Amino acid sequence: MRTLDLRSTGPHRAVHLGALALSLVALPWSEFLLSLAQIILLVNWLWEGVAQRDLGGRFKRGFTTPESAVFLSFFGLHVLGLFWTTDLKWGSDLCRILLPVLVFGLVLATSRKLNAQQLRDLLLLGAWSATASTISCLAMRYGALATGEYRELSPFISHIRLSLMLCMAIAVFIVYWPKGWLLRASHLAAILLCLFFLDQLSSLIALPVLAVLAVFLLWRKARHRDKSIQWAAVGLVIAGLAASVGYVRSCVKDYLHADPTDLQHLDVASAGGEVYYHDLRDPQRENGHYVWVNVADKELQRGWDRMSELPWAGKDQLGQPLRGTLVRYLASLGVRKDSTGLAQLKPEDVRRIESGMTSVVEGRQGAMRARIEQVLYELETYRNSGDPSGHSVTMRMEFQRTGFGLAKQHWLTGVGTGDTQLAFNRAYAAAHSPLAPQWRLRAHNEYLTLCISFGVFGLLWSLFSWGWPAWRTDAFRNPLFIAWGIIFLLSCFSEDTIETQMGATFFALYYALFVFAAPTTAAIAPARAR
Repeated sequence: MRTLDLRSTGPHRAVHLGALALSLVALPWSEFLLSLAQIILLVNWLWEGVAQRDLGGRFKRGFTTPESAVFLSFFGLHVLGLFWTTDLKWGSDLCRILLPVLVFGLVLATSRKLNAQQLRDLLLLGAWSATASTISCLAMRYGALATGEYRELSPFISHIRLSLMLCMAIAVFIVYWPKGWLLRASHLAAILLCLFFLDQLSSLIALPVLAVLAVFLLWRKARHRDKSIQWAAVGLVIAGLAASVGYVRSCVKDYLHADPTDLQHLDVASAGGEVYYHDLRDPQRENGHYVWVNVADKELQRGWDRMSELPWAGKDQLGQPLRGTLVRYLASLGVRKDSTGLAQLKPEDVRRIESGMTSVVEGRQGAMRARIEQVLYELETYRNSGDPSGHSVTMRMEFQRTGFGLAKQHWLTGVGTGDTQLAFNRAYAAAHSPLAPQWRLRAHNEYLTLCISFGVFGLLWSLFSWGWPAWRTDAFRNPLFIAWGIIFLLSCFSEDTIETQMGATFFALYYALFVFAAPTTAAIAPARAR
């Protein structure tokens, strides 16, 4: 890939392009560099406006041109919502987080558009930066691959935000598919690395995002081809969907399978004479064996305290109760949870239990499969105990159940920009929620959060402020804008995507690039790499 073309009519244009490049490069790495890039972009824009004696005109065009004014009104809605909020600190913090909407929307809407080559180079810089960050993540947190701690694999930013950037990188590499075989090989290697890392991140949102992206990109490639190619694309999509469904069904079947003989050999006491503990209401499963049957706690405590420096009554290295980790691991081996079962543990098994692994197969199967099984475990535990605390999927179910009640209660004006968490706290207390206090969080659904904050009309206006400017500027003709839209809009179903600096910047930067900065001709036929 050629370096970004900074040749322009003056230094301000070069700084403008450099700041955009730094923003895209820093996005998967550093909040500090990202903030610095935005400051440079804004200061350069102000400086250029003063130098050209057009600063007032720039502000006027930014806030009066219909497309940019509607987009900037999304930020304005959050400022307006401060007038009926009580928690001004949280409300003002959220407005600060959303400043990228104001910066990128105002600057790019009132600056000269990029040409096709500049847009291509900027997007590829962002894609290569996201790909390079995965290499650093693997180098720094290689041990997390063995333990299955997918959250630890992303030391720079949230693993959820990184997964969105990797999905976007894949789309960029495909749309800007080069001609030379060496560059094609590099794009293919980058795509495979992104897919591998997405699997290691165990990103559940990445599955539907990649599926929809694949369907869209295949449809786009095949729509102007002959019928045989179109049918081949349809067949490929159907085969991919069938394989995905089959994989998930296999995971569910393997998880739900349990050896029926485990419940047919429930002895009264262990070989050492201790009376067994059996929980037949919620026996749970691990690697095809029931967990909470044939448990001799005293024998486990005596034997484990001789085997490890971590106390049986304490916690493992992940902060989980060690008793539960040990019992689940023994169940995965298909042995009884007593002194005879402990005798079958090898030194490697002891280290794995200390590290928080609950199964003999954990870390030895695909990361995505392990994540699916973890979700099934969460659902089973929630069904039997009614307590979702500490489990991401079932907690989201509780968040959104509470959130829908709040949205219904405050459907007209919402609770204001800063009172979302306060409203949730009151709702949890009123409903006597089973969530532990530290897990009583907000909706984790951007659409629901907007509805709770600003009412149904505020939600509709927010969606209008995202869609109408793009329609007016023909941004929908750019396949990468549609790809980005798929990624962002789907992510909003399971996350408050724009309530973090990286999420807000991912939204504002890419939106402004495609809607305000992209050339119309480039939207129809993106430049190809050479």
